[in-house]
Amino acid sequence: MKKLKKIEFLSETDIIIEHLTMAQTEELSALELAMTKGVLYTTVLNAAEIKLLAADSDNEKCINDILSSLHILGLHYRYSAYVNEFYPVMKNVRDALFCVTAKINKLPILTDKPEKFIDTGLQVLTTEDLRKL
Repeated sequence: MKKLKKIEFLSETDIIIEHLTMAQTEELSALELAMTKGVLYTTVLNAAEIKLLAADSDNEKCINDILSSLHILGLHYRYSAYVNEFYPVMKNVRDALFCVTAKINKLPILTDKPEKFIDTGLQVLTTEDLRKL
């Protein structure tokens, strides 16, 4: 029997924050939906941004639980060779490195702010796109 390849996504910080702050509903968050449909990655930069949001130990535990369920990609020194490709569009190193990570790892970006990546040439999916898959 042919094994189906799982869909892979690179999550931007907004998807993780939405999950952490969303009220309990029967509808799955984008993060939960992505994890049921495939494999969800994020970068060490996104993980650091999320960790900075922890206001207390309860929040920190929730954040650690979420981050431990994701595949967190580090930044290899070779990524710096591609920063100039995205820096003119993204206007900051953090976003340029995020785009480089998506490109090198051939991952579509999952975000509900697709306009941020409109001129990158990268594949970008939103929560609505994810629900249609």
